[in-house]
Amino acid sequence: MKPFIIKTLMILSFTTYLIGDNMIEQNSTVEPFILNDQFGDEHNISKMPKIMICSFGKSSGQLISSYFNSQDENYLTTNEIILLADVSSVPSILRKTIILPKMKKNSFKILTITEKEFAKQFPQKEDSLTILKLDNGVVNSISFAKDENELKEVIH
Repeated sequence: MKPFIIKTLMILSFTTYLIGDNMIEQNSTVEPFILNDQFGDEHNISKMPKIMICSFGKSSGQLISSYFNSQDENYLTTNEIILLADVSSVPSILRKTIILPKMKKNSFKILTITEKEFAKQFPQKEDSLTILKLDNGVVNSISFAKDENELKEVIH
């Protein structure tokens, strides 16, 4: 098979596994996945970070931008944090012309969730970031943050 077909099948199999009826909860395992960042670069997340932070709306996306742009350039790597932004509900044309160009202004990478079914596995709270603390891919805790103080407290 051609590499493109193999890669597509891998993505579909990961996505199919992830989007079952199972919502991520404490003590569940986050399985490997593949997502693109705001620059279109593909990231195969097979080794889970210690912290996974998910944004599901404009205000939580702004919180990510303001907090992480004020940190040093190695902050995410040093603290083993991966950032995800759910853009699946935004029409493709708006994603390409407004959302992604704004995200490209950030000094860090954000993995973009473009499939609604993938996004559904993450617990959500209105106007809040979802923060998963992981140990070898197993969810130790799930927290939510509405502002920089709450975000900082959960991370540290």
